[in-house]
Amino acid sequence: MDDFKEVLIEVRDSRLRTALIINGRLVELNVEDDQNPSLLENIYVGRVEKVMDSLNACFVDLGLHQLGFLALPEILPTRDGLSFGDTVSEYLCEGDKVCVQVLRDAFEDKGPKLTTRLRLVSRSVIFMPGETDIKISHRISKSETRSHLKKLLRNLAYCEEGFIARTAAEMATNEEITANIADLRKTYQSIRDGLNKSTTPTLLHGLVDSVLRTLRYRVPGDVSKIVIDDIEAYLKVKRFLKKESPDLMRRLIYHKGPQPLFLMEKLADDIDEGLASSIMMPSGGSVIITETPALVAIDVNVAGTLKGKHERSVLETNLEACAEIARQIRLRNLGGLLVVDFVSMKQQNNKKKVLMALRRLVAEDPEQVFVAGFTRFGLVEMTRKRGKPSLRASIGQKCFACEGSGIALTVRTHGFNALDRLRVEGLSCQHQSLELRVSEALAECFEGQLKAALDDLQAELGTKVKMSIDTTLKEECFDIVPIAANKGDTHD
Repeated sequence: MDDFKEVLIEVRDSRLRTALIINGRLVELNVEDDQNPSLLENIYVGRVEKVMDSLNACFVDLGLHQLGFLALPEILPTRDGLSFGDTVSEYLCEGDKVCVQVLRDAFEDKGPKLTTRLRLVSRSVIFMPGETDIKISHRISKSETRSHLKKLLRNLAYCEEGFIARTAAEMATNEEITANIADLRKTYQSIRDGLNKSTTPTLLHGLVDSVLRTLRYRVPGDVSKIVIDDIEAYLKVKRFLKKESPDLMRRLIYHKGPQPLFLMEKLADDIDEGLASSIMMPSGGSVIITETPALVAIDVNVAGTLKGKHERSVLETNLEACAEIARQIRLRNLGGLLVVDFVSMKQQNNKKKVLMALRRLVAEDPEQVFVAGFTRFGLVEMTRKRGKPSLRASIGQKCFACEGSGIALTVRTHGFNALDRLRVEGLSCQHQSLELRVSEALAECFEGQLKAALDDLQAELGTKVKMSIDTTLKEECFDIVPIAANKGDTHD
């Protein structure tokens, strides 16, 4: 039985949230905020600021607040037959102009990771100018489909052109794939023209529209339903799909209703679970996830009733944990080195079963995951490609009440939650005025970062929202109170 995949896209004035739900469970949550927009796949003409032979890398000025990091393996070799040199300085010098693409967004104190190996993406294929490889997504399992796509792409490729067939190519027609490639070639030509004309640093190419970028990179090709809660975004996506993926148009739905999309789908508990340090499993065991700057530590605990019982019970707990770990690292967008401490098993055959299950489950992850195996100390080491900040980094902040040992949602995130509740109350009260009682921190947020979002909501409700500060409320708390018609004005 095929998985039922739903993509929910919630559009706000300054925030975009995308959720992927598979068979009723939240698997991915992507948050894009205008405070920290994603730069993934953007192409820049940059200037080399500093060459560090000791790191085999250089730092590139992209015109952003942080320098980009370009390592030797990501620098294309020269075209005169020479192989890679021992140091970056054999290829680049300070002040050089270089065309680069963002591989990983900046996070913490690290700038964006860069490459000179350009990749241009469409719904069905990835175009790799300057290369000759023809690759097929490993998620396309049918041998006849893989052979057909490989033959088609080889016939369509020009000299020094490489392609990767994405999962969506399995459902695309030959004509759609051919049209996608033609569009990608035009885009690449405009990038080359811009490179010759541009001064450094300059953005040469990037999907400025976050909704279309989300649709291209976050929506799987075999999606069953796409739901969007904003009419402008819905019409924009409809035009986009008509051109690039006509087969998906019948799966596109506009959500129009009093309840915000995520609130209606009751995703709050799943999102909270994605921020929690401990996740309970149906058997009673638990998975504890701890993020650190160096690595992510994952600990599997057996239920108290299973302690001291047969190894078969321990194996079942570990297999159950494999499914939860695969889901959680995808939901939380965890990257880098991950170390898993499963419940100890004595039999080598059982360890092999756990590794096989883990590898099979993480194979569904769109990011590259490598499971190395058990170490001599009985831990499982694995790595996951880091593209964007984790979910905690995107919507959370350190919890100062516990001196940074836990996580709490940002004031801005609490503000968006308050707006969602305010919208529900406002539409149900039929233009009756409302009072929003908030903490000082939330009031400051509504007067600054979220002022435009609050103004838009008041325009939608057709009434003013009176805001008052309640010093007894905690930072994240708020109250919504209807105001009787005879109570006077409701001005801010």
